[in-house]
Amino acid sequence: MILFGLFLLVLSSLLGVYMYALFYKSRYRNGDRLSFAGTLAAGQITSFVIAITLYLIFPIDFTVICTVNLWIGIVIGTQFSSVASGKSVLAGFFNGGVAAVMGTMVGAISFDPTLCGLPASTLTLQNTGIAVGIFGLLLLCATTLLVRFSLLKN
Repeated sequence: MILFGLFLLVLSSLLGVYMYALFYKSRYRNGDRLSFAGTLAAGQITSFVIAITLYLIFPIDFTVICTVNLWIGIVIGTQFSSVASGKSVLAGFFNGGVAAVMGTMVGAISFDPTLCGLPASTLTLQNTGIAVGIFGLLLLCATTLLVRFSLLKN
């Protein structure tokens, strides 16, 4: 499970770096609205998926992993939004942190659905973690494709 989680983490990080490079390369061609909306969406999804993956790899202590994910999400959101303009850094800071906390919560619920009143899963923890990790990676791939095609149109 840990090797699969590390594989997902590397793929998610590479897709995040690819999206950042796309925005950085086209930062002067795009208008403020497209840059702002695109960088916020890309930063949020990247923070969300990386937080899920990190929780699946290290489900040790919820407080520690939530704090680590929060700071990683804040850095990712700030980096993405700094490409758009200096005015959007605060929005990226906030949205990256919120997405990271949401990703941590989704990871926690995937391991123990009874935390929020859902019925207990009949799947093993390993199968649930793999399913949630693949879902997050597919979500990130779809967002990467949408970002790529939206930037190619300009």
